[in-house]
Amino acid sequence: MKALIAGGAGFLGSFLAESLLNKGWEIYILDNLSSGLLENLEPIKENIQFIKGDVITYSTREKFDYVINFASNASRAEWEKYPVEVALSNSVGSKNLIEIALNSDATYIYASSSEVYGTATQIPTTEDYLGSVSTTGTRSPYDEGKRFGDAITKAYEREYGLKNIIIRFFNTYGPRMRGGDFYGRVIDRFVRQAQNNEPLTIYGDGSQTRSFTYVSDAVVAILMLIEKGKLGEIYNVGSDNEIEILKLADIVKEVLNSSSEIKFLPLPEHDPKRRAADITKIKKLGYKPKVSLQDGIKFMANSINRGKVK
Repeated sequence: MKALIAGGAGFLGSFLAESLLNKGWEIYILDNLSSGLLENLEPIKENIQFIKGDVITYSTREKFDYVINFASNASRAEWEKYPVEVALSNSVGSKNLIEIALNSDATYIYASSSEVYGTATQIPTTEDYLGSVSTTGTRSPYDEGKRFGDAITKAYEREYGLKNIIIRFFNTYGPRMRGGDFYGRVIDRFVRQAQNNEPLTIYGDGSQTRSFTYVSDAVVAILMLIEKGKLGEIYNVGSDNEIEILKLADIVKEVLNSSSEIKFLPLPEHDPKRRAADITKIKKLGYKPKVSLQDGIKFMANSINRGKVK
């Protein structure tokens, strides 16, 4: 099999590229390195074709079996600093990659996000939940960008027969994650702060919830969907373990034996109060997350700056 992975120098994309190479796939990686890092590709650089380019303008005559779109800045700090670029990569960039997939008669895999659900009133949230999202808030370039990415994928399916699977990722974490000081990368931030016995910064009162998935479990889910997923379907990928952020901070401190204090900061606007994945649909394919939160924190702490998946 031959795949183009857009955003393949990023956190999740680089681990997926490694796994597909191990299965004998031919891998092309497209990345403008706005958030991806070449060092993430160091273990596989001799075995891939790397293209430094932007999903908005990239063109090719190459034919692929799969076009996998992981291209987007995925941190709130980046959405606020580069709102236009984030919005365009998920809209114009998605359209461009879809047309590359169509020209190859390839299957298009779109990395969507739980952000499309916004401030969900259905917890755990199923794939058919319509969402409650601000169209103009500071989160909107990413939230609405991902919603448009979903919409244009389905539009091309209906009009042109695009073969596709949409994957909505909930909070994924692990080695190679960038941005310890970014609001949205909470486990990475907590681990780094705890290792240095610095205050763990919590935005709001810490009562907001999330569900976290270690990167190796997320990669297993992607591979399973490539192998078994039904074309035209949407799948949540995450954990069904919902946890308060304040409780998460306590677990990080306990696991790392840290004396860090807790520091509370103002909560950004439109921050979802609760977020938890209903993964019933992908579980029917045999998926089950294996890495516990405690083990994932240990793995991440041990692997920071080493880029190894456990």
